[in-house]
Amino acid sequence: MITKHEPVVALIDCNSFFASCERVFRPDLARTPIVVLSSNDGCVIARSAEAKPFIRMGEPYFQIREKLHAHGILAFSSNFALYGDISDRVMTVIESMVPASETYSIDEKFADLTGVPGDLEKLGRDIRKRVLQYTGIPVGVGIAGAKTLSKLANHAAKKWQKYTGGVVDLRRPDVRDWVLKKTEVGDVWGVGRRMQTHLQGMGIQTAWDLAHANAWALRKQL
Repeated sequence: MITKHEPVVALIDCNSFFASCERVFRPDLARTPIVVLSSNDGCVIARSAEAKPFIRMGEPYFQIREKLHAHGILAFSSNFALYGDISDRVMTVIESMVPASETYSIDEKFADLTGVPGDLEKLGRDIRKRVLQYTGIPVGVGIAGAKTLSKLANHAAKKWQKYTGGVVDLRRPDVRDWVLKKTEVGDVWGVGRRMQTHLQGMGIQTAWDLAHANAWALRKQL
């Protein structure tokens, strides 16, 4: 007898990946705010959590030097060869712990956990622990029934890490509803700035509002 399992997808996403890579070789900077610059030190392409309140992505380096100094933020030139090597190591660790996976970007990987027995939240914590132990890179893990929701779960795992421990399973209805209500619509995967403006004009402010909006009306408008 073949048992059909409900689909389960996990997204494992590295935290502030380029900045975390720099910290692998500078553990003394574990709590120091860091930004990483694009080729030829043009603009900011990565920020550690400590730097995010002060520096926006894409800001030109020559315009923010004084602001960086004022907040004690260190700037690093990008080293894409290093980032690629560490990414390969992270992906290899994840692949060793899940039955199937798909690399989505240099710092993100989807894992198919459909039919995997046991406590998947614990598996997520084990993945976080092993990736950090073997590579020095912190990650967040979001678990759900589809990729978009796993992205949302990952966002919640990182945003409220103090409470989540870096892992969120959205298959629980109470957890899913709480996250949807607390997440701004612009933080939903695939909703860009222009679409966010349109949605907000329609009264859709949160992911919860989007999930319960009239699909026909959305298609007509967008």
